[in-house]
Amino acid sequence: MNIIRNITTTAFAVTMLTTSTLAQQQSEVPEKTTDPVFLFNRACYAQVPVVKNIEDMSTRFAWERMGGEDLKQFTALENPDYLEGWDVRLSKRIYRLGVVQSAPSEQFNKNFPEFKDGTATACTIVLDGEDDADIILGRMNTLVGKEPVSSDVPDGDLLTTTWAGGNEDFKVFVFFKSDQQNRANLLNVTILSKEKI
Repeated sequence: MNIIRNITTTAFAVTMLTTSTLAQQQSEVPEKTTDPVFLFNRACYAQVPVVKNIEDMSTRFAWERMGGEDLKQFTALENPDYLEGWDVRLSKRIYRLGVVQSAPSEQFNKNFPEFKDGTATACTIVLDGEDDADIILGRMNTLVGKEPVSSDVPDGDLLTTTWAGGNEDFKVFVFFKSDQQNRANLLNVTILSKEKI
């Protein structure tokens, strides 16, 4: 239970540190639009790896649960320990949110062998392609609080920007994907926990 308490305390601190800045940014966005970075912070970044918090949020805001092939697009794993996804409606826009939790992948085990008995949790928001990538990138830099470790790395038709950090108990990776037309496509946070959740 200590790990959950530490996660919850950390998530609360992250939320408190970023909410005022993001709220100010949200107020600068025209009324008819939404800020996907604000949504990403509240629904993913400040919640993982505690998936119950995201489930509670989905119930509270009446997100529409998805299944089938739509849900499978959030993971390449055959049988993850946890896989859920929702369509999230904000104003007149729809985002897709998926959460996957499993044992660490082979790549994680290779890079972080001390985490091999832990849990990997990923929360992804698929955007609707209406946001300028440069604006979203600026807001993500503010949210994460540091410069990315890599920027605009080609990944198929998309470009990936990555932030990384953590400590002896958690490794945190944040990904932002944009396309060649400078549109924001996807936001993801993946947390590797040393202890099994």
